[in-house]
Amino acid sequence: MPRLTRRDWLEMAGTAPLLSAAPAAPRQGLWIDPRLVALKGKPWRKIHLDFHNSQYIPSIGGKFNAGEFGDALVQASIDSIVVFAKDMHGYFYYPSKYGPVHPGLQFDLLGAQVEACRKRGIAVYAYYCTTWDNYLAEHHPEWLVFKRDRTTYLPKFDETPRWTALCIAQEGFVRLMEDHTKEFVSRYALDGAWYDMPYPIAAECFCEECLSQLRSRGKDPMDRQAQREHKQELEIRFMERLYKAVQALRPGCQVDFNNQAVYGLGGRVKWMGNIELEALPSAAAWGYYFFPLVTRYTRTFGLTNYGITGRFKASWADFGGLKLPAQLDVECASIVANAARCDIGDQMPPAGKLDPAVYHVIGKSYARIKAIQPYLDGAAPVTEAAMMVSGLPLDHINSEAHLGWVKLLTECRVQFDVVEPDAAWERYALMILPEGLPVDEALAARLHGYVAQGGALIVSHTAGLLAGTKQSWLEQYGLAFEGLSEFKPAYLVPQENFTGDIPTYEYALYEGASRWRANGAAKVVARLGEPLFQRSPAHYTSHQQTPFDHLTEYAAAAVSGLVALAGFPLGASYYSQGYWVYRALLRHLLKQALPEPLIVTDAPVSTEITVTWQDAPRPRYLVHVVNWSANRGTPRHPVFHEEPLTLSGVTVRLNLPLKGVGVKAVISGLTLTGRRAGAGVEVSVPPVKVHEILEFEA
Repeated sequence: MPRLTRRDWLEMAGTAPLLSAAPAAPRQGLWIDPRLVALKGKPWRKIHLDFHNSQYIPSIGGKFNAGEFGDALVQASIDSIVVFAKDMHGYFYYPSKYGPVHPGLQFDLLGAQVEACRKRGIAVYAYYCTTWDNYLAEHHPEWLVFKRDRTTYLPKFDETPRWTALCIAQEGFVRLMEDHTKEFVSRYALDGAWYDMPYPIAAECFCEECLSQLRSRGKDPMDRQAQREHKQELEIRFMERLYKAVQALRPGCQVDFNNQAVYGLGGRVKWMGNIELEALPSAAAWGYYFFPLVTRYTRTFGLTNYGITGRFKASWADFGGLKLPAQLDVECASIVANAARCDIGDQMPPAGKLDPAVYHVIGKSYARIKAIQPYLDGAAPVTEAAMMVSGLPLDHINSEAHLGWVKLLTECRVQFDVVEPDAAWERYALMILPEGLPVDEALAARLHGYVAQGGALIVSHTAGLLAGTKQSWLEQYGLAFEGLSEFKPAYLVPQENFTGDIPTYEYALYEGASRWRANGAAKVVARLGEPLFQRSPAHYTSHQQTPFDHLTEYAAAAVSGLVALAGFPLGASYYSQGYWVYRALLRHLLKQALPEPLIVTDAPVSTEITVTWQDAPRPRYLVHVVNWSANRGTPRHPVFHEEPLTLSGVTVRLNLPLKGVGVKAVISGLTLTGRRAGAGVEVSVPPVKVHEILEFEA
């Protein structure tokens, strides 16, 4: 009997959506989204030109020259740009009748930028900052977001201003933003309107209006879920109003809302032109695994994704910070390898002259992207697995556990998406359930049906429990929960060989563990070990944890048919510890859960390998090999990818039933000879400095 799909489940409930047919998958359990295959022709090389200037900047645009501005963009291979209508300080950069126009600006800067881009065929979008507006915060305190402690985001008088969140429940505020939108969209020949900070950073508010709306519905304003559901509803209405205002004046104009990589995207995506993913990897707030996590979530909604990195050494407005081309090369390579488009953040100096050094660096990286663009347009990810995540609307998905799982799965070469429980995840061969995932009875029943139809599960730690209980939903597979270990760390003692030729050893589970009993068909892969006592002021020895003392009867890892269990927080542990044995365990579990992975390689774990599919100019699979070799860094500065060590002597096997064995290395321009191996075709990869694309004809 074939595996039940998400459509089957929805049809049983009488709620089946209209779905486009996917390209024919070459084998069961692979997914290629037809909506992404159809996304062709949008810009690939964007600049997000930040331009926030307070009242303390006396002169704006004194060195701006429209011809120089436009020519600099062309020379840097830029095909699209975001320029400013209104910034976070509340200042306009065109002669708005609403104001305030920045006091240091004496001409229509926005108009001149739009005209320069139009003359050169560069798509141009107008930036507008919504809920972060210092001017409106000072002049309309009745619109401020209130926190639970009855304070606002206004800075203290002796603090430097930063967040000044305003509330979109306030009709006067929303109506004003709508009027602003109508003004700049009707005045300029824009390709899009780009809205920043479309919801408050805390995603909850206790202003008088929010309290009134919640109480009128019988909701408790102090209830976090009620707050999030209310803000999601406000957000959807707000986005709809601005979207319709733009379309009424300029049909087909793109409408973008930043920071949408948060739960509940399915309710908001209708009012979005594409998905912008602000993810400057060298900034502490994001890091190098944020973008790979969020794009695997957002791309499942069928829109173009843009990965926003930056030319800055760290984060936004890092004047004087400039990456080397090699740093931008590897970041852009990773963006396109995940089937997203590139957006590089810059901040124009107040004088309005683009910095030649900045656009020299950007131009080198964008020339590389331009050269390979025929292999990017209409390319959709080919995925065999998905990680399930869940949270309240507008919660961020980038928990430590999720980031750790992305690192693990990337290093184990799994091709995966990130989905919420109501997605069509039955189409994947393997589902990952990370620790902390709430599994209710309905979801557990659906998971049982998935396994019965041949789907595989890897379950981590507390994801094996019914939400809000200490009851295992895995008991039918012989996996019974008997509580959390009282020891941190506990120990993992392999019972099967996944550590090579290393003799038996007790490996620390630094983030603790749970106690699982394996019965019946379940077999123990690793046992749980415990120390003599928990280190404390009353009981301690040596420098750190108490050493291993005894083996328990519990499993630290177990397998039962197509269900594998890690009895400790595997993702969070790998995020915080990076311990090789955790990755070795996952690889071992994957051998049973995913016996024929899409990619098999001997490349080092620092290499990112992804697979995409393109139907034109001819059907082909594209394997991206991204060389993330890096310099070492201290805990006080980011990792810099600045002098890449060439990757050589590497093989890659694409496990698909391809008719031919001819393979092209796109970037190096070499024709390679593949060889039949395993379930597919294997090839020796030519030396890779930063990025290579292997073209396998379908």
